[in-house]
Amino acid sequence: MTAVYLTIDTEYSSGLAARLGVHAREEVFARSIDGHTREGAVGIGFQMDVMADHGIKGVFFVDPMPALIWGTGAIADVVEPIVARGHDVQLHLHPEWLELAGDANPLGRRTGRNLHEFSEDEQLELLDWARSTLLDAGAPAPIAFRAGNYGADDATLRALRRLGIRYDSSHVPGIAQSDCRISLSNKDRTVVRHEGTIEVPVGSIGSFRGQRHAQVTALSHGEMAAALRFCIREERAMLNIVSHSFELMCRQRRRTNPIVRDRFVSFCRTVAETRGARSETFASRAPQIGDATGAAAMPCNVLRSGARVAEQLLANRLYGAS
Repeated sequence: MTAVYLTIDTEYSSGLAARLGVHAREEVFARSIDGHTREGAVGIGFQMDVMADHGIKGVFFVDPMPALIWGTGAIADVVEPIVARGHDVQLHLHPEWLELAGDANPLGRRTGRNLHEFSEDEQLELLDWARSTLLDAGAPAPIAFRAGNYGADDATLRALRRLGIRYDSSHVPGIAQSDCRISLSNKDRTVVRHEGTIEVPVGSIGSFRGQRHAQVTALSHGEMAAALRFCIREERAMLNIVSHSFELMCRQRRRTNPIVRDRFVSFCRTVAETRGARSETFASRAPQIGDATGAAAMPCNVLRSGARVAEQLLANRLYGAS
C-alpha cells in the first residue's frame, strides 16, 4: 500500500501585499487563499471540496507570518475551515513578511527571503513565534514543517529539533537549483534523520534531464498517475506531492487555470480509484526512516513527458499572463 501525502503550501502572498498595500488584506486573501476568480473560487475551499468528493485528507502547511501585520485573526480565517473539515494543519514560514512588519518584526531590522539567510538562533525565534501564532489561530500543535521557497538549511533542522517539531519536508531533490540548503543531495530521496530531525523529501520522477519534482504545476496528470502506479508496483511506501493554495489560478491570480485545475481534480480521482493507494497525512501516518517518497527510479517516458511539455506550453500561452 502506498500512502499519498497531498500537501498544500497555504500562504498569503507577500508580493501582493507589498504591491497592493498592507490595507488590502481581503484582496490578498481572495487572490492567495480563497482563489477567487471570475470563473469561481479555486483556492483551499475548492481543493477541500474536491478532496472530500474522493475521500482524501490533505496536509496544509500554513504560513502564520502575515499575522505580523494583520493579526492572528487573518491566520484563523485560514486555519479554522481546514481544521473543521478534518484536514492536517502543519507549519510553513515565508521570511519575506519581515520586510512588511515594521516594528512588529521579532528580529528587529533583520530581513531575508529564505530561512537559510538567518542564524540558527534567529531561525529558532522565528519558528517559535510562528508556531505560537499557528496555535493561537486554532491549529493543533504542528509536528511537521516546510520552509517557504524550500529555503531551509541544516540550522533549520536543528532549530526544529529544539522546538520539538519532528518532521521537515523542505528537501526537494527534483529541483536542481532550489533555494534549499540542507546538506543532502538530489540522490537523497528517502526519509532520513538529519541534524536530529526527520527529513521527508518532496517526491520526484525521472524526466528528460534527471529528476522533476512532484508538484501539480510541474507534472501532468499522466505523469502523476504513472508515478503512483510505479510506487504501488515497486512497493514504495509513500508519494509526497506538493501544491499551493493559489496553484489552480493563473500567474496574475485573477483567472482560473483550467489545465492545472483539471490535473488536481483528476489526480484526486486517481488516488481514490487506484487499488493499493491511500490518502495519508503526518497526523494519520508517521513517515518512517527509509520510506521512499516518490518515483525517482521510474524511467523517463519520452511520450508522456513530451505531452506534459506541450500541455505546459499551451497553458502558458492561454493563461500564463492572465
